[in-house]
Amino acid sequence: MSLLTDLQADALEPGYRMNRHRPPSRARLLLAVGLVAALITVALLQTTRGAGAAETQRSELLERVSAARSRQSDLNEQVAKLDTEIRGLSELEDPAEREELQTLELAAGAAGVEGPGIVVTVSDDPGATGSQGLVLDGDLSRLVNGLWQAGAEAIAVNGRRISTLTPIRAAGAAITVDFVSLSPPYRVEAIGDPATLQARFNETAGASWWQFITMNYGLTMTIAQADGDLVLPPDPGQAVRHAKRR
Repeated sequence: MSLLTDLQADALEPGYRMNRHRPPSRARLLLAVGLVAALITVALLQTTRGAGAAETQRSELLERVSAARSRQSDLNEQVAKLDTEIRGLSELEDPAEREELQTLELAAGAAGVEGPGIVVTVSDDPGATGSQGLVLDGDLSRLVNGLWQAGAEAIAVNGRRISTLTPIRAAGAAITVDFVSLSPPYRVEAIGDPATLQARFNETAGASWWQFITMNYGLTMTIAQADGDLVLPPDPGQAVRHAKRR
């Protein structure tokens, strides 16, 4: 047993046992401390420079925001002056010219209108599983065109006034009127003589098309005289693009 104990105790060379427990030299300690100090200094410099750059960018952004707000204020004042000028130009002294202007505003959809008419409500097939059972933008355009042909004086779809500048387009699964997405059912209000408007509409190509798609694709359509007068707003997309005093 004493032999095994001596072999286990003396397994390492005496010089190696001394090197294992030898403390690091002073030069190595100084080198390590210097490296740590250098790393800390570099990190501090980078942080300081980054903070300075961020502050500069923030100042530039604040200056741009201030300039944009000032520009917006100037534009608002200019718009207010132009609106006042437009209202002054629109106040015609001649009664015939005022009546003509009102007629043109009504036809162009630039002014709100109120009067009797009919309401046409159309919607998708309740059990539709594909596009064949849905109201498409072309279907709605045919309906509106048929009402114009029948003698409608003003038309609105889900409260959006229809004019010569109002697009009816498809945007994915939705229909947009004047670039506003609408959802079924689509309520089409048409101002005109209720006694003749519906009968004339039934003779148009738009009515024939809707009769075809309701019978073959399950779409729904109802036509009824409006309860009381319809009130249609002006087309919000209308704007004065050119004006000339005669």
